[in-house]
Amino acid sequence: MTTNSLYSTFCLPGDPADISVYQSDVDTSHTLITNVFNNNGLFQEHISTTPPPKLRIMPLQISKDALHTLKDTYSIGDELWDLTSTFGDKPMSAAVGEGGMKVRSGENGVQDISYRLTFPTPVPGGVHSWTMRQMAVFHHHDPNDLQNLWIFFHVGSDTPMQKEIKQYASLSQQGLRSDHAWHTLHSAAFSSCLDNWRSYVNSLGYEVDRHTDKSLDFILRNIDRVLTAGGTTNLTGIHNTRDLLVPTSYRLRVILDTLAKLGDLSSVLSSQNNSTDNGFQKLVTCVGYHKDRLEGCVVGVEVLKEKVKDILNMSTLGLDFRMTHEMLDLNNRMVKLNDRMISANKVVAFLTVIYLPASLASSIFGMNLFKFDDGTTEEFKVSRQIWIYVVTTFVLAIVTMGISYLWSHKEQIIRPFWRFLKLRIHQETKDMSSDTYELRSS
Repeated sequence: MTTNSLYSTFCLPGDPADISVYQSDVDTSHTLITNVFNNNGLFQEHISTTPPPKLRIMPLQISKDALHTLKDTYSIGDELWDLTSTFGDKPMSAAVGEGGMKVRSGENGVQDISYRLTFPTPVPGGVHSWTMRQMAVFHHHDPNDLQNLWIFFHVGSDTPMQKEIKQYASLSQQGLRSDHAWHTLHSAAFSSCLDNWRSYVNSLGYEVDRHTDKSLDFILRNIDRVLTAGGTTNLTGIHNTRDLLVPTSYRLRVILDTLAKLGDLSSVLSSQNNSTDNGFQKLVTCVGYHKDRLEGCVVGVEVLKEKVKDILNMSTLGLDFRMTHEMLDLNNRMVKLNDRMISANKVVAFLTVIYLPASLASSIFGMNLFKFDDGTTEEFKVSRQIWIYVVTTFVLAIVTMGISYLWSHKEQIIRPFWRFLKLRIHQETKDMSSDTYELRSS
């Protein structure tokens, strides 16, 4: 089925439709007749030309125009559009707070009830893999048993909700009352959508426990300074699980709010019904059962969220240990490299101290200021004055090393000198004061 990107719940006008209509017969008002439409135009013609029956049930996958015709036929308010505004195959996290039950009251006690249920379904062939689906419910209720309309969006041909509707249609041959439809169809909507929530939360709990074990192993190995490569991968899995947990609690709260409102409304209608055994009271009991189950799921989700926080803290601690160990190892390598550089610099400095004076001396004596031969031969001769060069080089080397030592140890040399100087000045000042005192005394 091709879908419109703006109205993802609708098929395009020219696409095949999937519309099942179960409506009451004119003669026997609670016996349902089944009509299936694969064309939106035929469906629009049917609801436009057929008088509204007392009971009509429609699981719909239709076009926007066909739904607009249905809205006009039954004078339905804008809440029908609210059901479909963010409706799609994959619910968005930004819309987790939407879909709660809305009730619009009209004349003579007529009420339009609408809500949208978000529920998890297992992915075929996947292990602990789930996807979120939606089902929208609209109920036009007339307490006088006139023109009761049920609309179910995105039910599908083989879904549990479609099977429940077919079963109710088959039982209608026994002459069911309208309050039975109230109980049966609302209960079927909740049962078909909410039964998987406990399994889904348990699956999330399994994932959280699995990540907890990996995180503990990760941090213990890093404390022992045995680096592991799987820590970052597990951290990604933890964040993905947290992203599933955060919207889950809000979706469950929306469903709980819907159950509470529907239960209150059913209690009011039950009090207006003279029968002691009516469908309104049965739905109150059914709603209470689902509320108890989902409240347990909400508590479970909150516990899992706290565990995920602890896991993230533990994983962060493990990563800190790992980073600290790597930084210490890098620092040790840098210290060793620095020691090697210092040793190499010492060798270079020592050779410079040895050869620099010699180079200076050779430069001085190579300026033709001295003549070391008698000028009578071109043969190379060692001058008797070579000792001048040797002595000069040695003296300059001693002076250079002395200056280098004094410069590198200037703190150790200057500090005692200043201390001695201060003590000397202090002593002389003290002596002068003593002499002055003696002169004054005399």
